[in-house]
Formats: sequence, C-alpha cells, structure tokens
Amino acid sequence: MNSNEDSNSDIDSDPSTNRIESSASPAEKLPLAEKTNTAPWIGLDIGGANLKAAHSSGWSNSMPFPMWKQPETLAAGIAQLLEEAPAFIGVGVTMTGELADCFATRSEGVLRILEQTTLILPASMVRIYGVDGQWRTPSAASRVPWTVAASNWHALAQVVGATHPTGMSLLVDIGSTTTDLIPIVDGNIAIDAATDSQRLQCGALVYTGIERSNVAAIVQRVPLYGSLCPVMNECFAASRDVHVWLGDMPEDHSDCDTSDGKPSTRYGARHRIARIVGEDGSTLADEDIDAIASCIRKEQASMISRAMQQVCAMPRTTKGKSKSSKLASKRPGSTSGESLIPDRIIVCGHGGFLLEDALEIASWNIPKLEWSKTLGEGLSRCAPAYAIAVLAQEQLDYLA
Repeated sequence: MNSNEDSNSDIDSDPSTNRIESSASPAEKLPLAEKTNTAPWIGLDIGGANLKAAHSSGWSNSMPFPMWKQPETLAAGIAQLLEEAPAFIGVGVTMTGELADCFATRSEGVLRILEQTTLILPASMVRIYGVDGQWRTPSAASRVPWTVAASNWHALAQVVGATHPTGMSLLVDIGSTTTDLIPIVDGNIAIDAATDSQRLQCGALVYTGIERSNVAAIVQRVPLYGSLCPVMNECFAASRDVHVWLGDMPEDHSDCDTSDGKPSTRYGARHRIARIVGEDGSTLADEDIDAIASCIRKEQASMISRAMQQVCAMPRTTKGKSKSSKLASKRPGSTSGESLIPDRIIVCGHGGFLLEDALEIASWNIPKLEWSKTLGEGLSRCAPAYAIAVLAQEQLDYLA
C-alpha cells in the first residue's frame, strides 16, 4: 500500500466490535477475520445494474441493483449482498455504476458510490482499485475519479495475465449488459486504452450483453414473412427475451424486470419480440419468432466476432510496443494490421453460448478455458469481483 495514501476513515468505527451502524439499513454484522498477512478479502464490483461480490476463498454472490433508480439505497444493497459472506479483513472495490444517468457527471457518480460504500463499511477497511493498477483509500480515490472509474476489466485482466504469462490470451467476459475483450500478451495487458470510450473505439468493449441490450440497438431489420422488416426503435424487447425464447437462458416466472413488466418467460418473450415488428404474440407463429430471435442472436455474435478480430489486430504492451512479430499464432499469410489468432481464450461471465457463435463466425478454432467449468458459475459471473479479492489478498498488507 502506498505510504502517501490518505488512510483517514470517512466514518467512525470501533475496531473492537463487529457491528457497523448505518442509517441506510438495519445494522448488519460484518464477518471480520483474524488479522494475519494471509487474511481473506472481499471483492466488490459495483455496477449500474448489478452488485457482485466474491471472497478470496471462492464464495460469491450477485444481485440486481438498478443504480439509476435508487442510488441512495446502495449502502443497504451492499449490506444485503454481503449478509452471508465468509469472514474477511478488508474490502477491495471496483465500479462501473458511476456511469448511471442518475449522476450528472462520472465524477459525481464515483463520489456518491464511495459515500454509500463507506456508510456500511468502515473506510479504513476499504481499498479502491484503479485502472492504473494501484490501490487507494476512499478519500484518495475521490480525488482521482476517472482513474477509479470503470476499472473492473483491468483487475480481471491482471489476474488472467498472471495465470497465463506466456503467449497471447484473449479474455472474454460476456455479461448482462456488456462484453469485455482484452488481449493479453506474455502476461501483460496488450491495449493502450483505459477509458470506456477508448475501449469502445479499439474493440475491447462491446456494448452488448445477454440480458439488458435493447433489441433495436442490435438489429435494424429481421426476417418476416419471407422478406426483411425494419424493427421499431422502441424498448419493446431485450436480449434476454431472445435468449429465453431460444432456450439459451432459463425462464424466471418471478422476474418481471422486462420491457413490459411481465415475467421473463417464453410466453412473455414471444409477445415482446413480436412487438418489434408491429405484431403481437397472437399474430406470429413459432417459426416467425424463431427466425426473428435467431437473426438477433446471430447479429449479437457477429458484433462480438468483429470486435475480437479488431482488438487482436495489433495487440500492444503497456508501453505501446507492438508484439505482433513475436506471436506464433499469427494467421498464416497475414500482414501488419490483420487480426492475430490468440493461443487461448479465457471465458468469464455467463454468455459463453454467444462466444461459441462468435468463434464460428471468425473461423477461430482455439482452446478455451472456461471459468464456469474450473471455478463454477458463480465465480465466473462475478469474475471481476473475484479478481479484486485475489489481487487485494496478494498485494495489500493486512489492515491494522
């Protein structure tokens, strides 16, 4: 930990007690671990639509949290998320929720998230991860909001790089809203991009996911009655409807966080998908819905495939030096600027079925290491949070 970091607590806490009082929610007991050099940490990934936590021992939890609707209840949400967490000595935090449009600026979002986090967790226990790979106290993080904003991908890439220190890896994390594509060369992050806009431009960030993406932002036309029909540019259906209908994702009768507020079932998905072409569930046959949904899934996969090839076209070290001439997996006959084929793909998140389609489109037949199979579905979905917990335990001394 940097000695020049401000370690003052933003709230008063008594180290002799396990209880933190918060006006945001009923008092919760924090499961504090014994203070040793190998004491476990919690990683907390605060997103705009979901909260995710993971323990360095392997426990994980996630829950929906619409930041844009209720930013003032974030502290209570964190308390609920950590209610059954194993004992921990500190909490490493990363965030993407600062982009939510309830905040006037990204800087305001960072400050509000830090404020809410330290309502339920003592600031002395919290460290914030930055896109520069450095840890900061909440107070210090508040002074560099753009450095600590949207840094979860960086933490995950650091862990993947340490695990695969040779050759070229492509980290693929497909979530509910976005897809991260991070090339890693000889253990180093191989893009110069740091901000969301920079990553969008180079293909490292694709704003499409398997649950929340507006169908009208994925396709402009879909097949209908033997020809192509333009889609209505309304929020009639989301990507989850497509994948529930096609069987990629399970139904959830209790989840009504959908475009029309009705359950996330195949029946509901049918009606929502039909509306994008001005029809309804009673006027289209199953075959019509199948064709529309399959078209949307294919275009999502194509978006990811194009971005994979773009971001792998000229991977760079953190110092900006091209590594393309040293990669054994360069496509035969390719020239500078053409896409390189990674040695392996590291798959996180919960949208692996889309990656299969994207790889087929790209004609890439390369080994895949899937966190869902090696670490379990929970840690795969909470991959950045788990990476934060692992990095914190490895890099930070125990908190006095």
